[in-house]
Amino acid sequence: MMVRNFVYGALLCCSTPAMAIINGVEADTDAFQSYVSIRATSPFPSHDGAEINACGGTLIAPNWVLTAAHCWPAYEDVLKGGDPVFVGVNIGPDGLFEQKVQVVDYMLAPAKLGHERVDAALLKLAEDATLYGAEIATVFGGDLSIGTATTTVGLGQGIEGDPLLYYNSQVTESALCDSPRADFDDRHDFCVGIPGSTQRAGYGDSGGPLYIPGGANGDTYQFAGVVKGGVKANATGIEETENIRYTDVNALRDWIFATTGCDLSAADDAAATGGKMVCEDNMTPDASLTETYWKITTLLGKDTVVVDNRREPHIIFRSGDEGRLSATVGCNNISASFTQEGDALSIGPGISTKMACMGDLADAEADLLELLERVTSFEIDGDNMVLMDANGDVLAELVAVYFQ
Repeated sequence: MMVRNFVYGALLCCSTPAMAIINGVEADTDAFQSYVSIRATSPFPSHDGAEINACGGTLIAPNWVLTAAHCWPAYEDVLKGGDPVFVGVNIGPDGLFEQKVQVVDYMLAPAKLGHERVDAALLKLAEDATLYGAEIATVFGGDLSIGTATTTVGLGQGIEGDPLLYYNSQVTESALCDSPRADFDDRHDFCVGIPGSTQRAGYGDSGGPLYIPGGANGDTYQFAGVVKGGVKANATGIEETENIRYTDVNALRDWIFATTGCDLSAADDAAATGGKMVCEDNMTPDASLTETYWKITTLLGKDTVVVDNRREPHIIFRSGDEGRLSATVGCNNISASFTQEGDALSIGPGISTKMACMGDLADAEADLLELLERVTSFEIDGDNMVLMDANGDVLAELVAVYFQ
């Protein structure tokens, strides 16, 4: 079964659930591609086994989701060996997800940072969610002062295909959330609401993101908080006020780094990181142009192949006082001089052995010789390199291969 039959326990009422953000407005999903949904099978007979949203979350790194600790019934089977747990990523305007990615591990935040609990958890995904169009959240590094505009998005417990909703509010006084009946500590939590508002997060929106709108048109969003829960209107009533408690993402930076290797402090330098987390796994130094075996994966817009069990297409740039390269597509050995200055690359006339090449090999070798004549620059990103012509058009894509 793709999604587990989620036992709601303390997360839900026993009656029909609130199916979405209360009085929310349909969201432009393109603006909220860091939103993640923890999927479940509905226990409600009226849903007839439909898949629903158990809790929300936010993609903070390619394979890490930040959500609420009190959502643990939605993902506890990851460690208990029960049914697989999946999250939906890259929600579309039709309420459907580009992909369901399996959760392979989770970690709860330390029980306390000061006094009250820290309501946060990290979910580790089996795959890089950005491969399916999801976006890593940009983290808000500013001051959450009273009156700061906020936007909350969520699906409530909506069935698959229900649209993503949002509502706008603002940071308000901590006293409005710091009730004897509420779990709140202003050292790592903050309060959001609008007096008299009828809009608020609903059941199922726990763990989801609170964003700070910005940009010239107010249409860019930075991740600031995790939905912790509302505030009871009275000791016995089931209704909640318009005020919602949130866990402050910035208060979690040390724990996030210790758990994932993802550095939230790097997000403060927006010019260097785009405001996104930088993870140790993503900080691998770029491969060197020289003395690296560069496997050619595309050549003049065509995928390369190994023909008749011959050598795979590759280039090696040798360092030294006079740089020389060696290259082949599996037929002749080709050598040439080259010079590099920054990302500029100039290659001299190629010298080739005289083996006769036939069919596809002949065509591929002709493309390789044309590549060497036209290339003027290169770019390396980790273990990937592109060679470009004078117009900046990509002539070839290559990947570094390391031999033991």
